[in-house]
Amino acid sequence: MRNLRILLLLCWSLRLAGTANADDLVWPRIPYCPQDNMNYTRGDAFQANLNALLSSLPTAAATSSGFVTNTSVATATPDQQASGIVQCRADITPSDCLACLNNTAREMAEGGACQGRKNAMLVHEGCLLRYSNASFFGAPDTGDPIFSVGNVQNDVSTQPEKFASRLSALMGNLTWKAAYGSPRKFAVGEVYHAAFVTIYGMARCTEDMGADDCYLCLEIVVKTIPKCCSGKEGGRVFARSCSVRFEVYRFYNEEAAEAAMSPASPPAPGGGGRVNGSDHSASPTKHRLVVLAL
Repeated sequence: MRNLRILLLLCWSLRLAGTANADDLVWPRIPYCPQDNMNYTRGDAFQANLNALLSSLPTAAATSSGFVTNTSVATATPDQQASGIVQCRADITPSDCLACLNNTAREMAEGGACQGRKNAMLVHEGCLLRYSNASFFGAPDTGDPIFSVGNVQNDVSTQPEKFASRLSALMGNLTWKAAYGSPRKFAVGEVYHAAFVTIYGMARCTEDMGADDCYLCLEIVVKTIPKCCSGKEGGRVFARSCSVRFEVYRFYNEEAAEAAMSPASPPAPGGGGRVNGSDHSASPTKHRLVVLAL
C-alpha cells in the first residue's frame, strides 16, 4: 500500500509539472469583430494610422508593465484615428509578452482577424490587442462573454457538487481581489478540494477599467462558468475587458503573480524608516490568496 501511494504521488507530480510547463499562451485564438458596419478601405488614412499603432504597441507594452494604450491621430477626419490597447497576462515574462503581442499585431495587420474592420479585438491566453476608430479606454463592459470553453480532457469524477462549491468560493474571492485589491487588476489563488486535487484560479481585467466596472465584468463571466464548464476540471471565459480561468494544476507563475498583486511600497523620506508614524522599512508582504473550504 505504501508503494502504491508513492507511485500515485509521483504520477500526480509529473502530471502537474508537465501540464503547467506546457501552458500555451497563444491559445485560444479569439477574434472579436463587432458587426457595426464600420469598414476601412485598403490604403486609406485609417489603415495607415492603424499600421503605425500596431507596430508601436507590442514593444511599448513589453518594456513597461505589459499594458499600454495609445492613439494615433489622423490628419484627415476624426473617424480616421486609430485607438488601441494591448495587455499581457501579468505573470508572464517580458519576452513572452513581446512574442505574444508581435504575433497578435502581425495577424491583425495582415488581415487574419477582422479584416477591414475599424473596430476589432484579438485575444489569446497570454495577451490581447484591441483597436477602434473611437476611444474606448475605461468604458464599462457589461456585454456577454465572447468566448468560453471547458477542459474537454478532464471531468470531475468525484464530489462534483463540492468541487463546484469550492470553485465558486475561489472565483468569488478572486473577483474581489482583482477589482479592489490588486494594482494590476489581476489575481490568482487556490483552494484545496481533495487528496492530490487543488483548484487554481485566475481573474483579470484590462487595467484601464475602474474597480467597480472590473468587478461587474468579472461577476458576469464567473456566472458563465456553470454553463460552459460544469463537471470540468478546467475552464476559461473571456469578455472584452475581463476573463477568468481555473484548472487543477498551477498554470501561472506563482512568484510573478504575487508580485503583480502586491501594491507598490509607499516612498519613505530619506530612503527608509517611518512614514506617517508607521514603520515601512520591512519587505512588503506577499499576497498569496488561498481559499480554505470545509
